[in-house]
Amino acid sequence: MDFTLLKSFIAVAEEKSFSSAAKNLFISQQTLSKQIAKLEEDLDTALFIRSRPLGLTPDGGRLLPIAKEILQLKQQFEESSSKSFSGTHYIHLGIEHTIARAILPRVLPRFLREHPDTFVKLSEESPDVMQKSISYEGVDLVIGSLGSVPDKFESIPLCRKEQLLVVPKELMAALAGDRLDEQVEKFSRSADLSFFESAPFIKIPRQSSGGRALGSYLKYYDISPRFVCELTNIENAFQLANSGIGVFIYAKVFWDMLGPELQADYLKNIYIFPLPYLPDLEDVCAYYNRDAGITGVTMELFQAVKEFFEEYKAGSGDIIAPPINS
Repeated sequence: MDFTLLKSFIAVAEEKSFSSAAKNLFISQQTLSKQIAKLEEDLDTALFIRSRPLGLTPDGGRLLPIAKEILQLKQQFEESSSKSFSGTHYIHLGIEHTIARAILPRVLPRFLREHPDTFVKLSEESPDVMQKSISYEGVDLVIGSLGSVPDKFESIPLCRKEQLLVVPKELMAALAGDRLDEQVEKFSRSADLSFFESAPFIKIPRQSSGGRALGSYLKYYDISPRFVCELTNIENAFQLANSGIGVFIYAKVFWDMLGPELQADYLKNIYIFPLPYLPDLEDVCAYYNRDAGITGVTMELFQAVKEFFEEYKAGSGDIIAPPINS
């Protein structure tokens, strides 16, 4: 049995649309149609009534709970197989890739030292991919910023995702002219994005958390800047801003997790200005399936992540970076 076909079948059945399911699975509609046709051929029965909205045939209705159970059993087997070489406990953690870079080196080593019998599988994804995949890939806990809470998932806020404005120094000098020092000192307290409307901007797609944050600020300031490029990876966008390409919005938590030496190196080329916090900005949250809950070592890992963010918000230890633009 090709498990991919079952996964695709479940997606189409739940979305009641080939196009929506294809987007959620990040495949073309043509590929998805071929997969469903192959499954129907293998089972020698029609599974869908091709109508609007799409409906299940009686055989399709009977297959849906069986398909879900098969995939759950597959996951249980994979977890059991992992235990044979990794210990007695297994955690599948879904995590936004930029959040992973920020917190995993500070949380996971200690957790694994304290739980040597635990194996942690990490699924590092962008928020848009993670949001679409967690409904079809079994995870125990998700950490990140999702646009909306998936069905059957609860969310627990961990940290406000305040935003910073990254401005190349050469560009800032051109915009401010003789008032450069005055403007830098003023914006070091809080930047006014409208000042940069004529500057080139780097764009992040709307479906990502960085793109949604950018959209919120453009709406708040009622500006329409000129975009010179678009990237899906927020870290690559930051690197381009650092190289002088354009203005970019970057989450403060990501900047704070950079080492002081790396920050000092970046600050040779850029200014980092805080932006006012907007109520519609997304939090960094923990998500879990309310039917399964959080128990055992998964709960302990969640507590470790939660404690990390509590320390970060309190500004303790070496988590908080030195003052911006110092």
